[in-house]
Amino acid sequence: MGKYEDLIKLAANDLKVARLILNSANDELMQNSAAYNTEQAVEKIMKALLVRGGGTAGISHNITQLSKDMDDLSIPYPDWIHDKDDEISSWATTIRYNANFKADHDEIAEVIMLVQRWLELINRIGLLEGQVLCVGDFDASNDEIAETFYGEK
Repeated sequence: MGKYEDLIKLAANDLKVARLILNSANDELMQNSAAYNTEQAVEKIMKALLVRGGGTAGISHNITQLSKDMDDLSIPYPDWIHDKDDEISSWATTIRYNANFKADHDEIAEVIMLVQRWLELINRIGLLEGQVLCVGDFDASNDEIAETFYGEK
């Protein structure tokens, strides 16, 4: 298995961990851990797509920079990334070093749902190419995926 496939599988696992933590979080620090794992899923998906598109994954946790790198290589990604890139990036950096930071529960839940749908799309594309890239309880329809990411059906 190559780096692309590994990163997609790791991202799917990060997302599962984020959901488990968020669903059982009884304090702000646990909630922040869910946000961190959600950011890790987004970051790994973006890095996987960069690798697949001929770029390099690098070590950046900056979602804005990763989206610019993807733009440079004409690699598509969901529109919501631009709206949430600073916030999601803060989940990788600020959370780890600031015990007073509080990620918003509803925002984490929304991003988890969006990332889940993104992984579903990637999984469906992988199936078309004869690969099963991630396993999970993904159930978004093609229309829901298209509407979520590209504003169309």
